[in-house]
Amino acid sequence: MKVAIYIRVSTDMQVDDGFSIEGQRTRLNSFAQSQDWVIFDEYVDDGYSAKDLNRPGMQRLLNDMEEKLFDVVLVYKLDRLTRSVADLHGLLKTFDLYSVKFKSATEIFETTTAMGRFFITLVGAMAEWERGTISERVRFGVEQMIIEGKRPGGVIPYGYTKDEILIPEEAVLIRMVRELYHKGKGYKTIAMELNSKGLLRRGQDWTSATVSYTLENPYYAGILRLGSKTASGDYVNTKRDERVKCLYGQGSHEAIFTIEEREETLKYMAKRTNGGFSNNNVYWFSGVLRCGRCGAAMFGRLTTKKSTSTGITKRTQYYICSNKHSNSSCDMPTFRQVHIEHLTMEYIRRIKSDVEIISSESKNLVSNEDKKTDEISQAKKELSKISGRREKWQFMFVEGLISKEEVRKRILEEDASEAEIKQIIAANQRNVAGIPKLEGLAEMEELWELLDDTEKKDMIFTLFSKITVNTNLTNVKGVKNKFFDAFIAEVLFN
Repeated sequence: MKVAIYIRVSTDMQVDDGFSIEGQRTRLNSFAQSQDWVIFDEYVDDGYSAKDLNRPGMQRLLNDMEEKLFDVVLVYKLDRLTRSVADLHGLLKTFDLYSVKFKSATEIFETTTAMGRFFITLVGAMAEWERGTISERVRFGVEQMIIEGKRPGGVIPYGYTKDEILIPEEAVLIRMVRELYHKGKGYKTIAMELNSKGLLRRGQDWTSATVSYTLENPYYAGILRLGSKTASGDYVNTKRDERVKCLYGQGSHEAIFTIEEREETLKYMAKRTNGGFSNNNVYWFSGVLRCGRCGAAMFGRLTTKKSTSTGITKRTQYYICSNKHSNSSCDMPTFRQVHIEHLTMEYIRRIKSDVEIISSESKNLVSNEDKKTDEISQAKKELSKISGRREKWQFMFVEGLISKEEVRKRILEEDASEAEIKQIIAANQRNVAGIPKLEGLAEMEELWELLDDTEKKDMIFTLFSKITVNTNLTNVKGVKNKFFDAFIAEVLFN
């Protein structure tokens, strides 16, 4: 029979003589000779993990098997072939399809009987469990480094040397990126402006991606972050805090931003991401204005109506619900900016005129925040219980007390419970509004008419995080009506 010899070493096994390429080659050649088998070819994967079949030697072996160039596949040990039970099942089916036998030189397996298949699957399951256990131990070690403030390796972010020493001239550019962003400029605009001035990123052009990563990276605020993979097994860079579970620790390197500056930037990024933001300063309420019917952002636009007498185009600022604009799923009328301005000022005057309302609302907010704190604390305790139950199911599986299917079912149930509790925590943590100092609102009303567009927009953005407008009317055509019956439904302050 013609035999295909498969040899694999992972990077951490190359120093082990028992698993080295030459060690496996010598033993496999001797075994083939003892069986009077003719060696067709050797398929070697040097430095590849057995987590999947995406290995050049393995792929070449599978291609040659389809051509029926050999009769048996010989390996030193089963785990040299694969450590995945799913991959093992797939390989056995493929071997059967092309009438190819499988043999381990150091283990006794028979692929032609049900019992032989059972033992191969059992050993494969153990190999997969061992790989998972090693992965968990490595992950634990890395997490412990983060907790202790030690960076666990990887590429050092721009702005630092390989020894994590701050590079002053690069730190200046990083701060410049943040300043330009807080002035309302987008990622691409910032990149183009820096490149046009010759302020390159270590000889390379800035891009939208590098600008975004610079603003989002917690390392610049002295924070170490360890992010897990997505459900599909991919690593992420953008919006990592939102897309995967992250662990944080305080680093020992010199920070470029303070914690407060980072939180301010993240909050600003969230506002811009949620829609309705415009860096055009003529739209004073962009980024904070919300539709009272569907909750979507309302963004600014300019009319382009020409005067019939003079032919001059008159531009009027107005706001339209983003859902109405994109898919007509909302019937909220459009609002002129002067109308929103009027409603906001009326709202401020009502607050100023009744201090007792402010006091009452403040007490309610304190009471609500205490209640939210209790609910969050209880939810976090439940999360801790779920973590304990997960460990119990895993222990019972290892001890053979429950089946693999049962432990998977239990883990899925715990995952669902965890997701539900995290939603409760998130719901209690967001939209906690406070009443600003009365002096701030009084200053806005007093100075409003003296401010230019940029100053008005900055003041709105400083005082408010959300202004929700609504109306009971449904038949308001266009923005030709300067004012109509409307009201502010909700206001959240910064």
